[in-house]
Amino acid sequence: MSDDTSKLAELGRDLRAIDIEPASADRIAHRARADLGRGPSRLRFGEPVLVAIFTLSLLAWALIKVLEVLG
Repeated sequence: MSDDTSKLAELGRDLRAIDIEPASADRIAHRARADLGRGPSRLRFGEPVLVAIFTLSLLAWALIKVLEVLG
């Protein structure tokens, strides 16, 4: 574990410091801490359901139109 820590510290020395205002850094940290430990939002699961419903309705419509042409 200490080997990984020393490698990380070595890599960190080569990185350039981030130029960000303290107020922006505080806002980013506050939002990140608020989301920490929370699961994904319910909307994340709602979108695929809506897409599936739309796709199935489009396929049903296309099938009806094909049956109208053939019938």
